[in-house]
Amino acid sequence: MSNAILITAAAALVISSPILALLSQGRPQAGDIALVIAAPWGGNAAQIAAQAGLQEIAPARAPLGILVALDNAQSVDRLYSNGAWLVIDGKKVLELCSI
Repeated sequence: MSNAILITAAAALVISSPILALLSQGRPQAGDIALVIAAPWGGNAAQIAAQAGLQEIAPARAPLGILVALDNAQSVDRLYSNGAWLVIDGKKVLELCSI
């Protein structure tokens, strides 16, 4: 029984490690690429970015997020005030997804 718990814990850690790596990054800065993640039941990420005055930079969208270019230091604050759940480093996402 204890082996099953250990294997389950190890699998959960391996599966969640890319997400933990993304969340542990610092706040994106002006001029950076950011991934904007929105609630699945609320306004979508494209609407949030448009309301914040930011442009999408990727040709494809994920179900809950989009990639945007941050114009200035207040861009992240505007995204959060318009309903973004998370704004994380988009360069790391591009590396993980090999885009």
